Amino acid sequence: MSNKINSISNFMRATIPLRVVNRKSYNQAFSAKFLFKSFSRLFLAVSCLLAFHSIQAQQTNSPFSFLGIGEVYNGGTAVSSMSGGLGVASSNGIYVNTLNPAMLARNRYTVFEMGVNTEFKAMQDSKQRSNTYNGTLGPVMLSLPASPRWTLALGLTPYSNVEYKTVTSRKLNVIGTDSSTTTYNGDGGLNKAIVSNGVRITKNMYVGLETSYLFGVINRDITTQNLTDGQNYQVKYFNRSNYSSVHFKLGYLWRPKISKEYFLNVGATAEFAQKIGLKNLGGFDIYDATGITLINADTLSNPNASITLPANYKFGVSLEKPGKLVVSLDYSTTKWTGYKNLNGSSEGLRDAYTVAVGAEYIPKFDAISGYFNHVMYRVGANYTQSPYSYNGNEAAKDMSFSVGVSLPLRTISYVNIAFVRGKRGVLSSNGLEEQYSKIVVGFSLGDFYWFRKPKID
Repeated sequence: MSNKINSISNFMRATIPLRVVNRKSYNQAFSAKFLFKSFSRLFLAVSCLLAFHSIQAQQTNSPFSFLGIGEVYNGGTAVSSMSGGLGVASSNGIYVNTLNPAMLARNRYTVFEMGVNTEFKAMQDSKQRSNTYNGTLGPVMLSLPASPRWTLALGLTPYSNVEYKTVTSRKLNVIGTDSSTTTYNGDGGLNKAIVSNGVRITKNMYVGLETSYLFGVINRDITTQNLTDGQNYQVKYFNRSNYSSVHFKLGYLWRPKISKEYFLNVGATAEFAQKIGLKNLGGFDIYDATGITLINADTLSNPNASITLPANYKFGVSLEKPGKLVVSLDYSTTKWTGYKNLNGSSEGLRDAYTVAVGAEYIPKFDAISGYFNHVMYRVGANYTQSPYSYNGNEAAKDMSFSVGVSLPLRTISYVNIAFVRGKRGVLSSNGLEEQYSKIVVGFSLGDFYWFRKPKID
């Protein structure tokens, strides 16, 4: 009997565990009551994971995160990292697509997704070179098929991160040792708690809506120390911003069958410019050379402020032979000139765009035996014109190359391993250059029976 996959429905049926006898039972739709009970069973476990995630969602030191709300995370999982960060129009229904909510409707089984990112970065400016290393937890997602046409996803993912420390010094006169130092520090970032929905409204058309709660704290301070006297006083300006607001993303997918074996996927997402509320606290402190506070100066509190996040639009297209090959192209743009901080300034940020290309290949998904027949191989490349500039130079360009594999664990569960190598900025034109290597390890666990409503024939 031939098991050749000629359609997406056959492809998805091929992912059913061999131990499942009754396919009808496996695909049983959830009632609202059963779905509520399922949420209750995992509420405590998922809450612990999300709390741990929000604590750990920090990235490696980068002066580029000085501007705006820091470096904005692209939102992809380990699978997306393998393919240059794309995913607006590509998903095989086995892992959770976090980039386009409309793609969720292709997930017919409960999948739990999480990952860990490790990064080594070498930074260099005109005066010095430094190396940093860090590890972080990636997106934590849980997809729940609520009906044959509707899939719900819950999760938490980092949205942006701020992590920098820069020290400058200058002499106060040509002759003598009098000088001053200024230290710029920043840390924190924003996270997203997500409730996302993907719905298939016709045979070839899907729509999605991601509703998220953005929250987080960003701390920034500037410390100046004058070394012209014997006491070496330090004057520190501190600023603490606590952000919280609801955020929305729209998704769309058109998926026509263009031949006997191939599908065309055309996807798009839109995040319009949205305000986010914040409570801001700033002020001055004066320290002596030992760091002991001598005078606490006046503080300024602004409990009802807001900033404007920029609009972001993504478009993707892919050619897919289900269970065999996917070739994809994504383009996205973010209108950072529309960003407004607490004072109404865009902070010199510039409009950014990204182009990503990638491919996914499976040797023989419908093979009965042979472990490596089921391994998924991916490759990708990414080019980004970033919104960030350093010391007034032109905005830095980010270029990277990525490869990765998804190794089957059992049935429809995989361990995903991605390697990314890239460079951001050029020392001669940007004043700062970063070379980085990332290893991303993720898990797509689709073996859960916790959310399947049993049925006995």
